[in-house]
Amino acid sequence: MGNGIISPKEKNNSIFISLICNILLVLGKGITGILANSNALVADAIHSTTDVIAFFINYRACEDCQMYGRIDSKGTSKTIRQKIAATETRATYYMGIFLFTIGLAICFHNFMIIVLDRVEKPDSISVAVAFIALVVYAGLYKYSKGNCDNNKECMRTKQNTHWQNKMNLFSGAAVALGLMGTMFGFIFMDEFAAIVVGSILIAMGVKSIIETKQELSTAAKRSFKPVIFSSITISIILAAISLSIQL
Repeated sequence: MGNGIISPKEKNNSIFISLICNILLVLGKGITGILANSNALVADAIHSTTDVIAFFINYRACEDCQMYGRIDSKGTSKTIRQKIAATETRATYYMGIFLFTIGLAICFHNFMIIVLDRVEKPDSISVAVAFIALVVYAGLYKYSKGNCDNNKECMRTKQNTHWQNKMNLFSGAAVALGLMGTMFGFIFMDEFAAIVVGSILIAMGVKSIIETKQELSTAAKRSFKPVIFSSITISIILAAISLSIQL
């Protein structure tokens, strides 16, 4: 549309296309990663899975915020503004905890693979899949940026989604370059690329946590340290389980 604001139908089409593409990326990278023996592709498939989950978190939060905005169409209610801020804060905070936990698990898993010297060369098909995924990432980033909704009620959730799309490009590039390296004999680069993917998830999680920590409710602030400790513990358990399966 000429005024830069997309219609609900266009918005839903954009959401549907992004969701379907991410689900296909999860399946394509995950299956190929397992069959072609690429930990980097598996890690990036997990990354795409977190994108799908984060999408639902962001979408639900944005829908709630827009509902509040319709209730207070003039934007004069302090209570409604507080509800919008609290909704986005909770969504961003819990998404950050989730990304932090999964990223740590990926890093722990692949670091131990390198330490135990259990690296194996992936099949060449993994390189092709990695570059296809990178192209899809670039297309999604451009598409979502061009179809950015301008509703003011959920600015933080839209910023989260935009940043996730940007980080996907770095993640996809790291996996593609890492797998290219394995084809030239640097076999460890598959696990190294997976660690980069995990580090990107950790960075995204930490960013979300830091941005929202001071805005949390008093009860949530009191449970902050136990939640972080639990996240680290869960990530170690997940890494141990995945190692026992792979090794």
